[in-house]
Amino acid sequence: MKKIILILIFISFGLFAKNEQHLIILHTTDVHGNIYPYNYFSDEPADVGLAKVYTKVKEFRGKNKNVLLLDSGDLLQGTPLIYYFNNIENTIFNPMILVMNYMQYDAFAVGNHDIEQGYLAYYKAMKESDFPWLSANGVRENRSTFFKPYTIIEKNGIKIGIVGLTTPAIPMWLDESLYPGIEWKDMVITADKYAKLLRPKVDVLIGLFHAGMNEDYSKEYTDSRNLPNENASKLVAHSVPEFDIIFCGHSHNIFPKDGESSIVNNTAMVMSGSYGRFLGVGDITMDNNKVVNKSGYVTNLKDVEPAKEILDISKPYHDKTLSYIRNQIGFAKDTISAKNARWNDTVLMEIINKAQIKKTGADISFAASFNDNVFIKPGPVLVKDIYSMYIYENFLYLIEMTGQQILDYLEFVAQYYLYDGDSGEVTVNPNISGYNYDMAEGISYKIDVTKEIGNRIKDVIFIKSGRFLEVNRIYKVAMNSYRASGGGGHLAAVGINKANILWKSNEEMRNILADYIKELEEINGKVDNNWSIVKEKKQ
Repeated sequence: MKKIILILIFISFGLFAKNEQHLIILHTTDVHGNIYPYNYFSDEPADVGLAKVYTKVKEFRGKNKNVLLLDSGDLLQGTPLIYYFNNIENTIFNPMILVMNYMQYDAFAVGNHDIEQGYLAYYKAMKESDFPWLSANGVRENRSTFFKPYTIIEKNGIKIGIVGLTTPAIPMWLDESLYPGIEWKDMVITADKYAKLLRPKVDVLIGLFHAGMNEDYSKEYTDSRNLPNENASKLVAHSVPEFDIIFCGHSHNIFPKDGESSIVNNTAMVMSGSYGRFLGVGDITMDNNKVVNKSGYVTNLKDVEPAKEILDISKPYHDKTLSYIRNQIGFAKDTISAKNARWNDTVLMEIINKAQIKKTGADISFAASFNDNVFIKPGPVLVKDIYSMYIYENFLYLIEMTGQQILDYLEFVAQYYLYDGDSGEVTVNPNISGYNYDMAEGISYKIDVTKEIGNRIKDVIFIKSGRFLEVNRIYKVAMNSYRASGGGGHLAAVGINKANILWKSNEEMRNILADYIKELEEINGKVDNNWSIVKEKKQ
């Protein structure tokens, strides 16, 4: 009888004992074409890339039985490697997808820079992928989604739902020809719809978003275009409580940082930086398939050795890229530097703006310095130097603007400077990114930083006529596709909701720039000093 009682006691303990297990979710985002630990712009090794990521992934898989590997988008743009195999040798297997298939990614959320490569490039990459491409808010006219809205994965009896979302501010930067028939819907509304659909069906619900956490970053710009919020990931956490954990990207930031909690409104959140320099980790504790704890953190991969397997399978692509970037296209007689590009006229910005004018026949051109680290020594100018000078895969547009709109545009970008009246010091406005500070060619002008914002631009001369810019005249203006589509809010600030586009290039700005330098053959250090920063003398 005692034996029977003991047996029953042991059985009861077994019935009520914890059945605890961990679900580990690994996360990358904004990899931007980086596989090898190599910087193709400087042509030297660097602490980036999926080869380093995979070393850490293998460690987690070796220690845990329930591991997912996810990515939050912006995969198909950023390095000469991915450009070359998107646009030049574009019939062979995409190297990024080859590597991610090998690494056994479980899901991918589509990013705006993936869409930027055009339908043929992202559709091909999607079809080559062994993992689903997710974007629940990329909706077609018949209300279906172009990409899968979600996926459900099972790991050792745990049912996991993953909802993908893409920043809906895409129309602010990209021409609709790149995403024919797709409308980008609000993230919160879409997340709520799919969370309520999936929550009853799964044990764990994951958000995989290509959008940042700072909902105020571009709210003014998106509101002016009647577009949903660009960076609504944290808004989703606050508004849709069904998610256990949300992984996000787009803004290249880290969350949580050291000492920060990953929990936002009872939802764990993780953002894993960019370029494969970091790995996000979500840890979900399950008890009898119920979530009892959740947390997230980001680990730095700086001292991690790259995985030999990834280096081996991607080496042919890497070698082809090195050969491509080392081709000579011109010769620099003097140094080309971006060090002072936002403080005075430079060779760098004259080359970009004059290339835009030459290609379009524009009266005036606007362009920004994208890379503060451009430094090209006198001597051969190589393909890799073009990538350093112009790091984005923009196209070139020609639009119409009135003289008044051009003046207002100049005033808008002049907010970049702050002036201290006591010390006379001029500094940079921390709220304005350098890539949103445009400089002009085709006009000469002065920026008087001692004046209040909105009244700083002086002596604007249209160089072709040698006369003052006419406020009522319509001018042909060259600018990149990002700016012409509303990126940065410049056009909205001058009252242009949708630009009157006269012409679009069918090739990227980097190709246009390379062709211009080939025609020049030799670049010298002379500039026309058509713009300058001045301080009005006190009376």
